[in-house]
Amino acid sequence: MAWLTQWYATECNGDWEHQSSIRITTIDNPGWRVTINLYGMLLEDVPFSPIRFNVDVPNGDPTQRWHMCWVDECCFTGAGGALDLDVILGIFREWAEAKTPEDDEG
Repeated sequence: MAWLTQWYATECNGDWEHQSSIRITTIDNPGWRVTINLYGMLLEDVPFSPIRFNVDVPNGDPTQRWHMCWVDECCFTGAGGALDLDVILGIFREWAEAKTPEDDEG
């Protein structure tokens, strides 16, 4: 969460934060859903391969580990079990940090 806080502060430019958002909500499986709007960011055009882990577990068991992440329509979305918020945020971090400054010169 500390990394996400720093990343958010770095992305704020007087405009992006007014039009885009980061949302972390609970879902009824039980679990988490993370959405990060990428509109107007360099990450908007960076490829992301969807991730699915153990997504066929039965609903209702908060100890079950599962997660899935994807990018669609300028938005990173991750969903996962009650114990997987850190995993979802870690996947986003790994992807966001993999974009190097050389990518910007494009």
